[in-house]
Amino acid sequence: MSKRILVFFLLLLLPFPATAADTPHFIFPAACTYGKTCWAVNYVDVDPAKNAVKDFTCNIKTYDAHKGTDFALGSVKQMRAGVDVLAAANGTVLRLRDGESDTLKTPEEFENIRKNTKECGNGVLIDHGNGLETIYCHLKKGSIVVKPHEKVTTGQKIAQIGQSGLAEFPHLHFGVMDAGKIIDPYTGVSNEDGCGKMKDPLWADPKTMTYEPVAIFNGGFRTEKPDFNAIQRGDDPNPATLSLNSQAFVFWGGFFNVEKGDDITLSIVDPDGKLFNTRRETIPKTRARQYYFTGRKIGDVQLKPGIYKGIVTLTRKVEGGADIARSREFTVKVTP
Repeated sequence: MSKRILVFFLLLLLPFPATAADTPHFIFPAACTYGKTCWAVNYVDVDPAKNAVKDFTCNIKTYDAHKGTDFALGSVKQMRAGVDVLAAANGTVLRLRDGESDTLKTPEEFENIRKNTKECGNGVLIDHGNGLETIYCHLKKGSIVVKPHEKVTTGQKIAQIGQSGLAEFPHLHFGVMDAGKIIDPYTGVSNEDGCGKMKDPLWADPKTMTYEPVAIFNGGFRTEKPDFNAIQRGDDPNPATLSLNSQAFVFWGGFFNVEKGDDITLSIVDPDGKLFNTRRETIPKTRARQYYFTGRKIGDVQLKPGIYKGIVTLTRKVEGGADIARSREFTVKVTP
């Protein structure tokens, strides 16, 4: 055998570096509708400086040293009903953890979670080859249906969204690592490289996986001032009907990522299409999650039987760009 042929065969045996075509592109890893029944609320922090935060658009929809994207559900009720977590691409399960609680934690419990380095809660780590890995955190206790070393295919159910670990609300933390570096799937860029940069989005459908600056994630009706702590725990679900004899009629809405200066309006429209009550507020402080309500006591004004509609709107002025507007409607039936 000639030296040239021998060298050729030896080269065939050497591992070739991965190319862009070899890199898998990820599907949305949850069985919910992005932007309608689940929302991206925290992105990868791409500002490497301590106590400084920036998402990939140079906005602040993240928190310090956040290493993935948080896809949130609208309620604990939705979590309890079950929302599947899906393998974002073909791969092999490396390891997992289960058994952590999904309950809303106290500050002391959160501190204990940090001390035991269980911030991820119940989680699954998947190897996609060539040093590329994905991690799925805050999974529902007892919902993981895969095992270590098991091969999984794109779209295969691996668990359900929960609230385990360091989670204040039900959501999936989805992280991407390439050779140990944190990668933002919206840009394909490392979290050490700063904001405003675009390489190659790792989403299979980047047009669908758009940046969400703000969201109206939930809302409903009550006969008294809403107990938002109970709503967060999932202990106070929205009623399907209300009585004509109710003492008060209240409508509420929940928001992700409101900013100081945002204008919100909550309106109640009666069965005849007439305005029953309305409230407008200018947000005084930037917050990751916020609730507002409007309503009135039922005295001289009587409720009418039929369908009442609650409308939530949010408007944000954007300097040098198009204003952001969001709106959602909720209904309730009033019966004798």
